[in-house]
Formats: sequence, structure tokens, C-alpha cells
Amino acid sequence: MTLTSKAQVIERDFQNARSKANYAAYPEFARRYVKHNKDGIVLANAALLEMAVGEAEIAARKAQHWTFAASLDDTPEAIATSPLIQPETIQEAVEKLERVLAKGPEEHQEYAAIVLARAAFATNSPDRLQKVAHYLQNIHLPPARLPTGYNFALVACGLTMKGMAMEEEGRIAEAIVCYDNVSLLTQANPNEKGEELFSWTEHALYRAGMLKLREGDQLAATRSFRAYHSQALQWPANFRLARRATVYRYLSQGLAMSFKSLGFEDTIDGTPVIVDDQSQTHLSALRQEMAQIHAYWEDSLYAVTPFPKATEKNWRVLAMIEQIVEDRKLLGSGNDADKRALVETIYRASQKTFQSPRNLRFLFFALVDMGQFDEAELALKSYLDMAELNLKVKSATADEILTHEQRVRLDVESEYDITTVMIAGSYLYSKELGNPTGALKCAKSALDHIHQYLQQHEQVSLLLNEAYKYEGVAYSMQALNAHEPEKRPDLYAKAVESLENAIKLVPDAFDGHYLLALQLAEMRDIPKAILAVKQSLNLNASHVPSWHLLALLLSSQKEYERALSICAVGLKESDWDLAHTDGYTASQLDGEEYLALRLTQAVLHDQVHGPESALEPQEALFGLYARIFAPEPCSSGESLYDIQNVRRRDQSEVDLTLPPPVVGRPRAGSILSTRSRNGTGSDIAPNGIYSNTLDVPKPNYASSITSSIGSGNSKNRRLHPPPAAAAANHTPLLRSALSLPPAVQRPTTKSVMRTKRANKALATLWLLSASTFRRLGRMEDALKAIVEAERVDASNPDVWYQLGLLYGAQDDKETALVSFSKALALDPYHPACLARLGRSYLEAGSLEMAEGVLETTTRSLGWDSAEAWFYLGKVFEASDRLARAKECLWYALDLETSRPIRSFTESLSRL
Repeated sequence: MTLTSKAQVIERDFQNARSKANYAAYPEFARRYVKHNKDGIVLANAALLEMAVGEAEIAARKAQHWTFAASLDDTPEAIATSPLIQPETIQEAVEKLERVLAKGPEEHQEYAAIVLARAAFATNSPDRLQKVAHYLQNIHLPPARLPTGYNFALVACGLTMKGMAMEEEGRIAEAIVCYDNVSLLTQANPNEKGEELFSWTEHALYRAGMLKLREGDQLAATRSFRAYHSQALQWPANFRLARRATVYRYLSQGLAMSFKSLGFEDTIDGTPVIVDDQSQTHLSALRQEMAQIHAYWEDSLYAVTPFPKATEKNWRVLAMIEQIVEDRKLLGSGNDADKRALVETIYRASQKTFQSPRNLRFLFFALVDMGQFDEAELALKSYLDMAELNLKVKSATADEILTHEQRVRLDVESEYDITTVMIAGSYLYSKELGNPTGALKCAKSALDHIHQYLQQHEQVSLLLNEAYKYEGVAYSMQALNAHEPEKRPDLYAKAVESLENAIKLVPDAFDGHYLLALQLAEMRDIPKAILAVKQSLNLNASHVPSWHLLALLLSSQKEYERALSICAVGLKESDWDLAHTDGYTASQLDGEEYLALRLTQAVLHDQVHGPESALEPQEALFGLYARIFAPEPCSSGESLYDIQNVRRRDQSEVDLTLPPPVVGRPRAGSILSTRSRNGTGSDIAPNGIYSNTLDVPKPNYASSITSSIGSGNSKNRRLHPPPAAAAANHTPLLRSALSLPPAVQRPTTKSVMRTKRANKALATLWLLSASTFRRLGRMEDALKAIVEAERVDASNPDVWYQLGLLYGAQDDKETALVSFSKALALDPYHPACLARLGRSYLEAGSLEMAEGVLETTTRSLGWDSAEAWFYLGKVFEASDRLARAKECLWYALDLETSRPIRSFTESLSRL
């Protein structure tokens, strides 16, 4: 029968209302449609049955307070379903449709049968599954010829109902086929839309993925969840967000497992080394997809997660953050932008997990990885305070009873987690913050926790090794900074004891032997230190600091040629300066250690072959410096996760380009701006480059020191001191560990510290050149090198100390004393300057002043300064205290005979 135009319009509008589940409009549309189309009675009654079922389901959900938020806890074995309805609530509508079923066209009858199947499945009738099978038995799903509009949604409904019925009967494989057919239909017909279609498509895709997980087919489940996500992009923004969060949780896990299946061989700094190009491409795509899934997971979960009440724990947020953190560990931390994005993710989680120790633990490690050490310290303090409360409220046996899932739900930290944070905190205080008190407190707390709670833990030896090691480092740092001579021996003894304890626990760890050797070297126990560092090299022959320490130890025994040979061996063993063809390079910190060894090699070359031959090796150091302090690939390279292309709410894109490591600009009152009390103008051009002879290292720092030095006719020229340079002190602002980062990001503590290290390293190179020129008698060239050192690092007291030595070499004792005083203004405890100052007082006949300065020096940080003890002995000799003089002179001789070519402490890093 051909429909009139009026009936066609009504049918179109009626079907649109059905596609939107607009139940209020159903009765009127049904009345009008039957009025203009007598054969439409089946369609009209089918719609009225849909209305009755839909309204009954809504009423049942309200009565039981059920929402799709129940799906947040879904597992493959237990999938939350809507409450079933009573059969009598829809019995009348079912009977009406069954009575008129034979009166309509065959097409209407088939779609009405699907509606009847849906109605039967929604009830709690005992024979509901049999009724579903009965209604669908004569219907071919999917049909050979696909309909459009709402009828297409009914086909998806029929397939979904058939699959759900088979699922309840235990016919899982057949149910999955039905669900997959829905997925294929919707993907092949992207123009078909509608809320009812979205609803049935979501049911099918969701259940397909979960059932595949139940069957153990992870790859197939991941494909279904990917299809779910692809379809979800077309759904309304707030449509079934709880289920989306669950899908993203399992999809994230599936992608992580896919990555593990790539078969990587090794890792460098947490980034996998992939076997072939195809795997590398797959890895890149996985990283980007993972970042997108994390973003959608976060948005959907937060949309259905309120701020917790006093007795609640948003454990689902904690589980999500833990999964994201673990995924980042697996895929690699990425560049600075990626690290900052992870920190911001954890900060956002803190808004939904008030006072969560687990979230603070994640935040602490993420901030350390990002290099924001000041904020990491705040997170550490907050975490340890919460962990202490955590211990007070739980029973002694709780740690043994709770599973990992229970810990996440209760937000209770294990003793192992607390201990690892304490150990990491000790490392942070020692390595990055230079706070031995905080480092010692964390290390001792870790040791107490291990002895009290983790004696039976499988990694107890490793934990104790780390805790004892950092305890020893903390004691060593305290001794190094001690101003009370009576405390120093006890601190050194404790440091040695802790390091020896660490070695006993893990004797095959080279770093323990290295730290013990360094500690013994600082105590001037040279023979034992040599034995310890050789043991470190036996365990790790590529450890550059161990070779460096061995060279310094040999130089302390005045075996300079052997020390020079050891430097060559150590540099050969290092792989930092090798060409890398695999796309990876060694870290910048390894490069700094390499530069430090090259610097010692240059000083030894000077000692063995003379200052003239030392100029060429020193020139090469500037080129090496430029390579080492170039921007790190992990800082300025491409994002591992392509985070700029990830949809992210409230996340600003920040330019994380690091500032140049060296800032050279003239400052008022510095060596650069004034060189003579007599008004002599500077021969430095305004742009900071020498206008005559000496080139300043610029971005490539490949200056020629030997070829561009001016003639030696400046040998006897008198130089005069400039005013002191003011050292700038920039203190970063601190904020709460749980507050959101500001919109404008400041440089990380790590980047600031790197810039300072770069400036200090370049200043050291210039001062080394200045020392060489001074000993060659080329005073003007020496001054130019000092000027460049001051340009780079104005707050470095060694700049003014070298300037004082320069004037002292010209017998200008007055101006030399002024320079030493300016060095002491920057560092009141500079041992070399204090020794020179004491010598000046001694030569001037001011014995009391000399004794006061030298006594203070030898009792505090200059306890190992041979010059200070020597001049103090001379002071006692001049004042007829011969016994004291003899003690001081003998001690000075002992220190001199064990003094290395460069200071152990300044040349080597502890960690």
C-alpha cells in the first residue's frame, strides 16, 4: 500500500521520536499514524510497547537508585546490568501488540518481533530467555538488505538482545559474534545516528570487549575497546561516562600488554631499545594512543566522580593514576613537556583524592623525574607526615593482611612503599638539595622501617644497602661541612661504618665501593682508598668517577705519570665520547663526569710536561664543554606521547625550552666594566667579544686558546684590581604540594641547577687557562681569562682568588690582599683565600690577626689545607711556641704529601 504524503511525514517524525526515545510523544504519534495509515497499527503498538518498557525501566532504576555508575566496578566476570522489571507492568502493551501482529506488513512484523524480544528480556520472568528465542527465531539478523533510520537501530537492538540472551545461556562465543556484528554494521554505516542506536551499539561493544577478556583473548578485547572508543567520539558528551571510564581502564591495560609483546631487548633511561624499525613505528603509535586514552579516561572518570566526603576514598582515581604512572614507566618518561604533563595529571587527581598518601607518592616521584626538586621536597614532607599517621591508625598485622587491591581501595600505603619513598627522599636531599640533615633523617627512618617491618621482605638486602649507602653519604656531607673539629672524626667514622654495612649486604654493587673509596680519600687514608676504588673498577670498568678517583689517589702519592696513564685508560673505557649510531646518547651527567676527568688529565699534563704544553689540551676542553652542555635531547626533543595533539581540559601548552647555559653580560662594578684604578679603559668590545686577541667561547665554545693569545710582551705589565662583582641570588618561590601549578611555568630546579653547573664548569676552564698563563708570565692573557671567568660566573670566589694570585705574582701585595678579601666576601670560609690572608698578616707582622684567621681556618672547612697549617706553624714559631709550631708543621707536611692534584670533593660527585 502506498502511503499518502501526510502519512509519510507522520511516519518520519514518529521514527525520529523513537530514535530519540521521546516517550512523551509516542501516544499522539501512534494515534495520528494509525488514522492516516490503517496498516500502521503494528508499528504504532510496537512503539507503545517500547514506551511501556522504557518507562518501566526508568521507574525500576529510580526505585533501586541504580545508575550506570555501577559499571565503574565492572569486571569481565561481573558486568552490571539495569534492574529487571515486573512482567505485569508491560503485560497489556505486549498483548495488544501480539493481537495485531498479523495485521501489518511483513516488515513491520519483523521489527515488532524485535521489540517483543526486547520487552521479554527486560522482565524478570523465568522463561524470558525462551521468549526472546521464540520472537527472534524467524528473523535473519543481520538482514541481507539493511534498513535505514530507526529500523537500523532496531536491527542493532535485535542483535544485541540475541547476544545477551546467548550470554546468559553460557554461549559466549555465539554472543560475541552477535556483538561483533553490531560493531561491523555501525562502522560500515557511519551516517546512521540516533540515541537508541548509540545505546544498543554501546551495549554490544562494551559487552563484546568484556567477554573477550573473560575468554582470555586480550588482543581481540583491545580491538573491541578501540572500536568502542571510535564510536564514543560520535556519542553525546555525557553519554554513559562511567562505562567509558571502565573501557578506557581495560584498554589502557591492553595497550600496555601490546607494548610488552613487541619484544624489546633492553632499555636506556627507561626508554626501550626496539628490535626493528617496524616495532619502533608501532611503539610510537602506541605512545600517542596511550596518551589519548589516558586523557579520555581521566575526563570521563572525573565527570562521574565527586569530591570525596570525610570517610570516603576515591580509590578509582587512585587506581587510574597508578595505571598511568606504570604506563609511563613502561613506555619511557619522554621529554620535559611529557614529564610536566604527568605532574599536572597527578595534581588534577589530588582535587579528587583529598589528602591521599598514594597520590602524594606518585607526585613526589613525578616531580623528581621532572626536576622540580623544591616541589618534590614539599610532596615528600607531606607524604611522610601522612605515612606516620597511617602507621598510628592501622594494626600491626594489617600490612600482612591487605592485598594490593585492598590497599588501593583503602588508600593505605605498605611499609615497602613508605620505605622506598624515604630512601628516594634521602637521595633527593643528598644529590639535588645538598641537605645532609634531611638526607640523614630519611635514611635513618628507612632503616628503622626495614628493621621493624620488612625483615622478611624479599628485597630486604637491597633496601638496607640503599639506606646504609645514603646514610653514609649524609654523614660524609655533614663532616665535610662541619665547623667543629671535635665532631668531624666521629662523623667520618659513622660514614665509613654505614658504607661498609652497605657493602656487606650487596658486595657486588660497585657504587658502595666507590663511595667508601671517596670517603677514605677525603680522610687521607690513601692506601685503603686505592684498594676500595680498585674493587669498584673490578665490578664496573666503565665507571668514569672511579677511574677519576684512582687518578687523583695516585697524584696524591705524587705518581703523576701513572695518574696520567689512568686518566687515559678511564677515558678510553668511557663510552660517552663515542659516536652513537643507534639514536641514543649518554646522559649529560655522564658528560659532566667525563669533562671532570678530562680537566684532571689537563692539570696532570701540565704537572708532567709543563705549562706550555698544557695549552693545547686545555683548548680542546672548551669544545668538549659545548657538546656536554648543549640542550639535552630529552628536554628539547619531540614528545614521546605527542601531547600537543591530545585533547586535554585545563592543560596549557608550555614552552619548555631551556635557557642558554651560559649568560655572559657586563655588570656594573665587575671586572668587565672597570679594570684600573687609574681609569684605564677596557679592551673588551661592547658585545662581549675581545677586540684584539682572546676569543670568548660562544655557543660552540671552540675558541683557539693557543693561537689567538696575544704576544708575551705583557709579561711585566702591572695590573690593578677592579671592584667586586655582585652575585645574584635567585630563590624560587615554593607552594603547597597539593596546589595546582600556575598558568605560567617557571624553569625547573633541575634546569636552574644545570645552568649553574654549566657556568661554574666554564669558569673553571677559564681559570685553568689563567693559572697556566700566569705561570708562563703572560699576565695580560691571564687577566683576560679571569675576566671571562667573571663574566660567566660572577659569584665564583675562585675568580677573585686567581686575580689575587695574579697580583701576588707581580709583588703587588696590597692589591692581591684586596682581591682575596673580595673572594672572602663571596665565600667567608674559602680555605685557600683564608690561608693567603693569614700569610699576608704574618708577613706584615700582625701575628695575632694571622693566628686568628689561620686558627679559624684549620678548625673549620680548611682542616685539610696544608698551607693554612704551615703558616699557622710559622705564626707559632714566630711567637716562640715551638711545640705547637712543630705539630702544625708536621701536620702540614702530612697533608702536603697526600694532597691530590685537584680536590677530591670538588672534582668528584658522590652520587
